[in-house]
Amino acid sequence: MPSITRRTLLGTLAAGAAVGVAGCSSSCPDSDAPEPSVVVDATGTDGAFETLPGGSWPSPRFDAGNTGYAPVSPPTDALALRWRTTLRTPRVDGAADASSPTVADGHVYVTTGAGAFALSLRDGTERWRHETMPATSGPTVGYDDELVPPVVADGRVYLATADGVVALHADDGTAAWRTTDAAATGVPTAVDDGVVVPTADGLVALGARDGTRRWRADVDATMPAVADGTVVAGGEETVALDAATGDREWSASDGAEFYPVVADGTVYLGTYSRLVGLALDDGRERWSVDRGGGRTFSAPVVAPETVYTVERPGEAPDATFALDRVDDGAPEPRWCSYVGEGSVTAATGGHAFALQSGSAAPSLVAFTERFGEAAWGYAAADRPVPPAILDGGVVSVTDRGTVAAVGGV
Repeated sequence: MPSITRRTLLGTLAAGAAVGVAGCSSSCPDSDAPEPSVVVDATGTDGAFETLPGGSWPSPRFDAGNTGYAPVSPPTDALALRWRTTLRTPRVDGAADASSPTVADGHVYVTTGAGAFALSLRDGTERWRHETMPATSGPTVGYDDELVPPVVADGRVYLATADGVVALHADDGTAAWRTTDAAATGVPTAVDDGVVVPTADGLVALGARDGTRRWRADVDATMPAVADGTVVAGGEETVALDAATGDREWSASDGAEFYPVVADGTVYLGTYSRLVGLALDDGRERWSVDRGGGRTFSAPVVAPETVYTVERPGEAPDATFALDRVDDGAPEPRWCSYVGEGSVTAATGGHAFALQSGSAAPSLVAFTERFGEAAWGYAAADRPVPPAILDGGVVSVTDRGTVAAVGGV
């Protein structure tokens, strides 16, 4: 596990970040899978939550900026599997059988090839189901296409489907409206009184009340980020649009490998060769971390003091890096840990959560923010997708449709 010594070693890499590190090897000294201090038993359950976890996780990366950071306290002591259920998962070609979860108002929302499901956060029982064919998007982690998860905002559940967008009432799953103008091709992002959706017809903004199209922009996106009245989308280039009108504000040649992240006036991009920070107001490059060619950086998770990203050197093991945020400068490496073919997908004030593969059992691992100790893990029978992190609970879904909740006792 990473230690103070390792943190000191990585601190010496900051100077090399500006000029790059040659070759395809990872500079992370940790080449073995982390061994969590506690592993939650995935074979049995301890019953429903007595106290419902607080907070919400309304979109796959928590907020409209895609930061992946939630200001909550996840479970850390006396951990147990509270409940587990497996959803029906008809195969959707080229994608995982189940989406990542979203959570709001005591419900867990997941899509599979059978449609959208709402489960009780307390005990996992099914509350309602809406049969539809979900849209698929390009990868947001890993290398495979994904089912687009439900996105929740202001009592509505937005579903990206193979023939358009559906808005459901969150409490009972009945349809508020639907559009069939164009197939959805990516993850919706909630904006003020509406939603922005990648479609086969470009990026479109729809009104929350009735789904009326407000504007369309001819840009590519998998999961746009929205902050301070600006929509940031990216394919081969990164484009900023006015959230109210769709007018182009600026564009930058750097394109995110997965999706953009916006926090505190900075657009974070994990690209093929660099981790890049652009100014949200005009797109100028503020800083970059360049560690040489042949490596890809995942979309980062951005917490108030830390940036997390996975470095994929190509011919060497993937590694999770934690970097200190620096005012007006490039983030500086603090610690790293091997993750196999994994990704860091979420963070709280004290922990980061990474998907770990390549070990005996795929798992979700919680790392401490400061020093990167593997505090605890959850070993599922199948490959996990990005989780939802709550105050006192974590909801995990596997690519085969098993939904499980971990909490303290």
